[in-house]
Formats: sequence, structure tokens, C-alpha cells
Amino acid sequence: MVQSTSHRVYTDLFDLYNFVSQTAVAQGKNLLIDTLREHFRQDTIYTYRTNAYGFPLTPNVTDLPPDIQEDRTTRIHIGDIFRMDKRYWPSITIRHSSARYKPVSFNQNDQTTKYRVDLVMDGYGNESYVKVPTHKVMAGAWDQTFEVKISAESIPDREELADIVSVFLINVAREKLHKAGLFIKSVSLGAESEEKYANDNVYIQSINVDCYSEWRREAPISNLTEVINFCFEYGLFNVDFGFNGSSVTDQLILS
Repeated sequence: MVQSTSHRVYTDLFDLYNFVSQTAVAQGKNLLIDTLREHFRQDTIYTYRTNAYGFPLTPNVTDLPPDIQEDRTTRIHIGDIFRMDKRYWPSITIRHSSARYKPVSFNQNDQTTKYRVDLVMDGYGNESYVKVPTHKVMAGAWDQTFEVKISAESIPDREELADIVSVFLINVAREKLHKAGLFIKSVSLGAESEEKYANDNVYIQSINVDCYSEWRREAPISNLTEVINFCFEYGLFNVDFGFNGSSVTDQLILS
């Protein structure tokens, strides 16, 4: 996934501890950035364009003809920071404001199990499906806020971009982000403001996006012994002490 920064961080810890999902700071921010970029690629006024490496196409246009901006530069910058401290307006930058862990249950869903369905056939051609536990699942949620900051060189650009981004996040992007693991709870606009830059003003509007997301850990149950022990530890038992003499769990039958 291409970001607007110039570096990446790689770690083995998520794989080492079997985390399959962590939609928090990095992933949540990237989801918002990529969704807004794809949205503005379709716009004919604030068209978002990238270079060959996926970065916003914001070259130095000093002493170049005015019409070069129409087809060889982006018409808006969208990212988490300004790459290489380069100033480009109008811009939309996304920052992570805050996050608070919300437990789904007091034991972090530790009793949840992921199963694999196997088709078993005996020598007489009889078929049956057996659900075998494969992972112990733990999960929790994040209640977090992102700040979408709009900066422009004119008041009309600031106001139009605030309307475009807010209504897009409220409705159009909501389903896409929900499927990707980021649920938008509410969108609120902050006060308009201005900042001095060189001899001009930069006009700013902040949009606060309250989101709900989750982390998920799936610890594998690696061998048959662990599967049997897991079933006896977590299963529901119904022992028949008649002539059949069998012990039955809710997912695995041992006779």
C-alpha cells in the first residue's frame, strides 16, 4: 500500500503473536487516505494524480508555463504529511487524534473458536462432515478519532472541499470503509481558521471523524493432541453411560 511518507516499518511481532488484524493508527489512517485518493481521482476540478512511484504528483513548477499544472501535476495533495516538507495547496492531510481500547467482553472473546470443516469418508463410502477446531480467537475494539485537515489558498476552495469530504465520509465511503474494518460513527466539522504563510494566508478547516475498529488474534491449534485437549477443555459434554459408552463434545465425537 503506497503512503505519502518516504519510509516503511517492517516487524515480525504481528506474525509471531498471530495478530491477523489491527485496524488502529497505521491501517486506519491508510484506509482513509486511500479512500479519499480514489474519490478525488474521479474529480475534474480537484483531480488527484500520482507519479510513477505512487506519490502525489507535486513537482516544482517554478518558471514553468501555467498550463503544465493541468496535466502534469496533481490538483490536490492527499496524505498523512507533506512529503519532503513540500508545501502544496489545496491539501487534505489525515492525522490520528486519539484512540481508546474497548473490550468486546471481559475475557477479550477468549472462548471464541475458529473451525475447519473436513469431509470424512470410510471404506463403505459413508460420508460425514467433521468440524475441527483450528484457532483460538481473541479480539477487542478501538474507539478512535482521526482529524482530516483541509488547507487551501482561497476561502471558496476550503468551503467546497469541506463539503465534499464530509458528505463523502458520511455516506459514500461509509460502506467501503465498513467492509475494510473501519466503521465511521460520526463526522463533525471544526471552526474555520487562517494561518500566515509567507505573504499570504492559508485557510484551514478541520473535520473530526470518530471511528470504531478492531484488533483480532488467532492462535493456531497445531496438532491432533492439542485439538483433543482443546475439545475436552472448552467443549460441552454429554456422556452416555449406557452400553454404547461414548463421550460427545459439541464439535468432535470421540468413541
